[in-house]
Amino acid sequence: QFVLQTVSQGSLDASKDLQKEFATIEKKKEELADYFCEDRKNLSLEDVFNTMKTFRELFLKALQ
Repeated sequence: QFVLQTVSQGSLDASKDLQKEFATIEKKKEELADYFCEDRKNLSLEDVFNTMKTFRELFLKALQ
């Protein structure tokens, strides 16, 4: 039973840590949206990263 309690507590702690990380990511996403003058609710991090990737590829191509 001690092992089960230890595992359960570890899972709860991990879940709390994960929730904190998600909250931090969400806050940073909102700051990024403000920086880019985008709507906080509609900003997709996937779109941002895809745009950055495309920009990088085009920039490197232009350098060549």
